[in-house]
Amino acid sequence: MSSTQLDRFAAAALTGLLSRHEWDDVEALAAESFRIARAMMAERIKQQEMPDSDVMLGDVLNEKLAVLDLPLRITKKLEALGIVTVRDLTLTAEKAIRFTGLGDESISEINQALHRLGLALSPQ
Repeated sequence: MSSTQLDRFAAAALTGLLSRHEWDDVEALAAESFRIARAMMAERIKQQEMPDSDVMLGDVLNEKLAVLDLPLRITKKLEALGIVTVRDLTLTAEKAIRFTGLGDESISEINQALHRLGLALSPQ
């Protein structure tokens, strides 16, 4: 498994959280680290910066879903929801995507495709 910008942000958040106090619940610690990391990623998107690159993230966000190389069946269901760009997808919550009938395997494929770009579905 490769490390992404989200993973690096989570590691930085984890370091900060551990420096403040001890955690008895490591699952809560991990969840909080990634919550902070997702917030950091969201802010980077707002700032239009591409993680790990000098390329503007807006360039990727404005691309059609085809850039994610998702199976056609997934792309068609997303487009039926009105999701046609990567930006649209990152602004969509998993819950909304599940309404299309896509299951765990398809959601996993979507998450992996976004993860490769340092992106994620909307947490809400």
